[in-house]
Amino acid sequence: MKNKRIAASTFAILIVLILVLVILMADTPTTSACTIHIRKKKPKLDVEISPKVPLFHPDKDGYFYPGCPKITKYLKLINVGDLPFRICKLNATFYGDVYLATGLEIKILELGKGKGEEPNLLYNGTLSNLSEGVEVNGKRAIPQRQSVTLQLTVWMPSTAGNEYQGLSLTADITITVRFPPTHNGGKR
Repeated sequence: MKNKRIAASTFAILIVLILVLVILMADTPTTSACTIHIRKKKPKLDVEISPKVPLFHPDKDGYFYPGCPKITKYLKLINVGDLPFRICKLNATFYGDVYLATGLEIKILELGKGKGEEPNLLYNGTLSNLSEGVEVNGKRAIPQRQSVTLQLTVWMPSTAGNEYQGLSLTADITITVRFPPTHNGGKR
Protein backbone atom coordinates (compact mmCIF):
# COMPACT_ATOMS: atom_id res chain seq x y z
CA MET A 1 0.00 0.00 0.00
CA LYS A 2 2.83 2.32 0.90
CA ASN A 3 4.53 1.63 -2.47
CA LYS A 4 1.27 2.45 -4.31
CA ARG A 5 1.08 5.86 -2.56
CA ILE A 6 4.71 6.63 -3.43
CA ALA A 7 4.13 5.58 -7.03
CA ALA A 8 0.91 7.66 -7.23
CA SER A 9 2.65 10.72 -5.71
CA THR A 10 5.59 10.35 -8.09
CA PHE A 11 3.21 10.01 -11.03
CA ALA A 12 1.27 13.13 -9.96
CA ILE A 13 4.49 15.14 -9.64
CA LEU A 14 5.61 14.02 -13.11
CA ILE A 15 2.24 15.04 -14.60
CA VAL A 16 2.53 18.49 -12.99
CA LEU A 17 6.09 18.90 -14.29
CA ILE A 18 5.04 17.89 -17.79
CA LEU A 19 2.13 20.37 -17.69
CA VAL A 20 4.47 23.15 -16.55
CA LEU A 21 6.88 22.35 -19.39
CA VAL A 22 4.03 22.32 -21.94
CA ILE A 23 2.77 25.71 -20.70
CA LEU A 24 6.27 27.19 -20.81
CA MET A 25 6.95 25.79 -24.27
CA ALA A 26 3.65 27.19 -25.65
CA ASP A 27 5.00 30.76 -25.47
CA THR A 28 8.47 29.89 -26.82
CA PRO A 29 9.17 30.88 -30.44
CA THR A 30 10.36 28.18 -32.82
CA THR A 31 14.07 27.45 -32.81
CA SER A 32 14.41 28.92 -36.29
CA ALA A 33 13.42 32.32 -34.85
CA CYS A 34 15.76 32.39 -31.88
CA THR A 35 18.29 30.48 -29.87
CA ILE A 36 17.34 29.40 -26.37
CA HIS A 37 20.10 29.45 -23.77
CA ILE A 38 19.51 27.53 -20.57
CA ARG A 39 21.95 28.64 -17.91
CA LYS A 40 22.07 30.78 -14.81
CA LYS A 41 23.90 33.69 -16.43
CA LYS A 42 22.05 35.67 -19.11
CA PRO A 43 23.86 35.73 -22.45
CA LYS A 44 25.23 39.13 -23.40
CA LEU A 45 25.90 40.89 -26.67
CA ASP A 46 28.99 43.06 -26.16
CA VAL A 47 31.47 44.69 -28.52
CA GLU A 48 34.74 46.58 -28.01
CA ILE A 49 36.55 48.71 -30.56
CA SER A 50 40.23 49.13 -31.26
CA PRO A 51 41.80 51.64 -31.40
CA LYS A 52 39.90 53.62 -28.78
CA VAL A 53 41.14 56.96 -30.11
CA PRO A 54 39.78 59.17 -32.92
CA LEU A 55 40.71 57.66 -36.28
CA PHE A 56 41.10 60.84 -38.34
CA HIS A 57 42.94 63.85 -36.92
CA PRO A 58 44.19 66.93 -38.83
CA ASP A 59 47.48 67.04 -36.89
CA LYS A 60 48.37 63.53 -38.06
CA ASP A 61 46.48 63.21 -41.34
CA GLY A 62 46.29 66.78 -42.65
CA TYR A 63 43.17 68.56 -43.78
CA PHE A 64 40.60 67.49 -46.33
CA TYR A 65 40.40 69.73 -49.41
CA PRO A 66 38.97 69.25 -52.92
CA GLY A 67 40.98 66.56 -54.67
CA CYS A 68 42.98 65.64 -51.54
CA PRO A 69 44.42 62.13 -51.27
CA LYS A 70 42.12 59.54 -49.76
CA ILE A 71 42.89 58.73 -46.12
CA THR A 72 42.30 55.14 -45.02
CA LYS A 73 42.10 53.92 -41.40
CA TYR A 74 41.16 50.62 -39.80
CA LEU A 75 38.78 49.91 -36.94
CA LYS A 76 38.53 46.50 -35.26
CA LEU A 77 35.26 45.34 -33.67
CA ILE A 78 35.95 42.66 -31.06
CA ASN A 79 33.25 40.32 -29.77
CA VAL A 80 33.69 40.29 -25.98
CA GLY A 81 30.19 38.95 -25.32
CA ASP A 82 28.71 35.47 -25.28
CA LEU A 83 26.73 35.75 -28.53
CA PRO A 84 27.79 36.08 -32.16
CA PHE A 85 26.96 39.33 -33.93
CA ARG A 86 26.64 40.75 -37.42
CA ILE A 87 26.93 44.42 -38.43
CA CYS A 88 23.49 45.75 -39.40
CA LYS A 89 23.48 49.57 -39.28
CA LEU A 90 25.76 52.61 -39.59
CA ASN A 91 24.86 56.02 -38.23
CA ALA A 92 26.73 59.31 -37.74
CA THR A 93 26.33 62.24 -35.38
CA PHE A 94 28.00 65.53 -36.29
CA TYR A 95 29.43 68.36 -34.20
CA GLY A 96 30.73 71.63 -35.58
CA ASP A 97 30.20 72.72 -39.19
CA VAL A 98 27.70 70.06 -40.21
CA TYR A 99 27.67 71.33 -43.80
CA LEU A 100 31.18 69.92 -44.27
CA ALA A 101 29.69 66.39 -44.08
CA THR A 102 27.94 67.02 -47.44
CA GLY A 103 31.33 67.49 -49.13
CA LEU A 104 33.13 64.50 -47.63
CA GLU A 105 32.86 61.02 -49.10
CA ILE A 106 33.32 57.85 -47.04
CA LYS A 107 33.68 54.22 -48.03
CA ILE A 108 33.34 51.53 -45.34
CA LEU A 109 34.42 47.96 -46.05
CA GLU A 110 34.13 44.88 -43.85
CA LEU A 111 37.43 43.14 -44.56
CA GLY A 112 37.58 39.43 -45.25
CA LYS A 113 38.95 37.03 -42.70
CA GLY A 114 41.18 34.92 -44.90
CA LYS A 115 43.61 35.47 -47.70
CA GLY A 116 41.79 36.06 -50.94
CA GLU A 117 38.40 36.71 -49.33
CA GLU A 118 36.86 39.76 -50.95
CA PRO A 119 35.92 42.68 -48.66
CA ASN A 120 32.22 43.38 -48.16
CA LEU A 121 31.09 46.91 -49.07
CA LEU A 122 28.97 48.24 -46.22
CA TYR A 123 28.64 51.87 -47.38
CA ASN A 124 29.93 54.21 -50.07
CA GLY A 125 28.58 57.75 -50.24
CA THR A 126 28.57 61.13 -48.56
CA LEU A 127 29.27 61.31 -44.86
CA SER A 128 26.09 63.38 -44.41
CA ASN A 129 23.86 60.48 -45.57
CA LEU A 130 24.93 58.50 -42.49
CA SER A 131 23.10 61.00 -40.26
CA GLU A 132 19.80 59.27 -41.01
CA GLY A 133 21.25 55.83 -40.37
CA VAL A 134 21.89 53.29 -43.10
CA GLU A 135 20.91 49.63 -42.89
CA VAL A 136 23.82 47.42 -43.98
CA ASN A 137 24.45 43.69 -44.29
CA GLY A 138 27.51 42.46 -42.48
CA LYS A 139 28.95 39.49 -44.33
CA ARG A 140 30.01 37.33 -41.41
CA ALA A 141 28.72 36.38 -38.00
CA ILE A 142 31.52 37.22 -35.56
CA PRO A 143 31.82 34.51 -32.88
CA GLN A 144 32.83 35.06 -29.26
CA ARG A 145 36.46 36.25 -28.79
CA GLN A 146 36.90 36.97 -32.50
CA SER A 147 36.88 40.24 -34.42
CA VAL A 148 36.10 41.92 -37.71
CA THR A 149 38.11 44.78 -39.20
CA LEU A 150 36.47 47.72 -40.94
CA GLN A 151 38.36 49.81 -43.46
CA LEU A 152 37.21 53.45 -43.50
CA THR A 153 38.38 55.66 -46.36
CA VAL A 154 37.52 59.38 -46.34
CA TRP A 155 38.19 62.00 -49.04
CA MET A 156 36.85 65.18 -50.57
CA PRO A 157 36.23 64.87 -54.32
CA SER A 158 37.95 67.28 -56.68
CA THR A 159 34.50 68.55 -57.73
CA ALA A 160 33.86 70.00 -54.24
CA GLY A 161 33.72 73.77 -54.26
CA ASN A 162 35.36 76.45 -52.12
CA GLU A 163 32.37 76.63 -49.77
CA TYR A 164 34.05 74.03 -47.53
CA GLN A 165 37.14 76.16 -46.81
CA GLY A 166 37.74 76.85 -43.13
CA LEU A 167 35.04 74.47 -41.88
CA SER A 168 35.74 71.89 -39.19
CA LEU A 169 33.68 68.90 -38.17
CA THR A 170 33.72 66.06 -35.70
CA ALA A 171 31.76 62.95 -36.65
CA ASP A 172 30.90 60.07 -34.34
CA ILE A 173 30.06 56.97 -36.34
CA THR A 174 27.89 54.41 -34.59
CA ILE A 175 28.07 50.79 -35.69
CA THR A 176 25.07 48.70 -34.69
CA VAL A 177 25.30 44.93 -34.45
CA ARG A 178 22.54 42.40 -34.05
CA PHE A 179 21.83 38.93 -32.75
CA PRO A 180 20.88 36.38 -33.95
CA PRO A 181 22.97 36.82 -37.07
CA THR A 182 20.75 34.56 -39.17
CA HIS A 183 17.41 35.98 -37.96
CA ASN A 184 15.33 37.30 -40.84
CA GLY A 185 11.76 36.71 -39.81
CA GLY A 186 12.19 33.01 -39.16
CA LYS A 187 13.70 32.22 -42.57
CA ARG A 188 17.28 31.06 -43.05
